[in-house]
Amino acid sequence: MPVFDMSEKKFLATERYDVFSFGLPPNAIDIMTSVKGLDFETSYEASYIHEFDDLEVRVVQYDDLITAKKAAGRPRDINDIERLEKGRNP
Repeated sequence: MPVFDMSEKKFLATERYDVFSFGLPPNAIDIMTSVKGLDFETSYEASYIHEFDDLEVRVVQYDDLITAKKAAGRPRDINDIERLEKGRNP
């Protein structure tokens, strides 16, 4: 979507896009306007602030992350779930 045509409504309430990427991997940032399987208010209340060096980042709860990845159902999300579960239960 061209930046000059951007508005709050187009950014938050479009069915055409739900992820906006800035930069290139491995230095990219994705801004997600919706996440399958999650209610924003509920997930936001359950999230927490984690500090990485001097940077504070709001982090989704583990169970919400797993729920979202299951709802997405893409092969890479299924792989992520397997890796996350292995890391949690060594």
